[in-house]
Amino acid sequence: MAVSSIVSIFAAEKSYSIPPVCKLLASPVLNPLYDAKAESQINAWCAEFLKLQPGSEKAVFVQESRLGLLPAYGYPSIPYEKIVPVAKFFAWYFHADDILDSPEISSSDMRNVATAYKMVLKGKFDEATLPVKNPELLRQMKMLSEVLEELSLHVVDESGRFVDALTKVIDMFEIESSWLRKQIIPNLDTYLWLREITSGVAPCFALIDGLLQLRLEERGVLDHPLIRKVEEIGTHHIALHNDMISFRKEWAKGYYLNAVPILASNCKCGLNEAIGKVASMVEDLEKDFAQTKHEIVSSGLAMKQGVMDYVDGIEVWMAGSVEWAWTSARYHGIGWIPPPEKSATFQL
Repeated sequence: MAVSSIVSIFAAEKSYSIPPVCKLLASPVLNPLYDAKAESQINAWCAEFLKLQPGSEKAVFVQESRLGLLPAYGYPSIPYEKIVPVAKFFAWYFHADDILDSPEISSSDMRNVATAYKMVLKGKFDEATLPVKNPELLRQMKMLSEVLEELSLHVVDESGRFVDALTKVIDMFEIESSWLRKQIIPNLDTYLWLREITSGVAPCFALIDGLLQLRLEERGVLDHPLIRKVEEIGTHHIALHNDMISFRKEWAKGYYLNAVPILASNCKCGLNEAIGKVASMVEDLEKDFAQTKHEIVSSGLAMKQGVMDYVDGIEVWMAGSVEWAWTSARYHGIGWIPPPEKSATFQL
């Protein structure tokens, strides 16, 4: 099915409903140290990064997007001195996604920016400045370098897991951009292969290990099949729920690399049926997570140091990402009031 065919099918329905999920997960808990002062620091950092005018529509949008709130849900037990640099990093993460998605950047410029970002991640800021000539991007890369330096004081990443995961995300952004330009509609399995990385979840899970200093790689835990399985379940859950929430915003921009239109194309179905299929997949993943968590406990793997901290941390991320996505203006616009039941009907 071509992109134009999906457009005509979706246009005929005009509205869609997202049902509630997260019925089997632990309730999200906000880090109590992420207070108004911390959020103000993140807003100020974002305003400087994007050169926003106080009170402008873009500044209000960024403030109501509450980008620092996501890691405050994702890491509810870390101390104040960690939560602010982590929140700054996540703010950059979202801004970088927007920059690399921008149609105003040519494919060659995007490759240069992506290459520069990867160099900054590896601590090679001086080399990173060589392929990028845009002074604004250079300024932003300098701010990223400062955030990463601050973050390194609080994260144990001796194996390079966190940086490697981020590098893969940036590599996949380039592939995603190519597919969009060529209007390639993959099947669901191929899309999930891409989305596993572009969702950006792997670095978030690596930070569970790094921030809590679990040293799971040293303990030989990460290669265990049950740990790999629980990571995959968590990644798909976060990515697919985000696809439902972000669908309206992305569709309005002509961005169709999302599970909803891809399922509609693959299954030759309408918008609400496709949304229902994605919601069912999310619910099935929650059941799979509960079952896999039980297997981790019953197999004795849970007795290894750090294992349940990590597994519970993945569950916290699954629930917290749903909570944040229903809160953020990033997906719903300025003035959004989140529904308490985390279910709503939207106009396309």
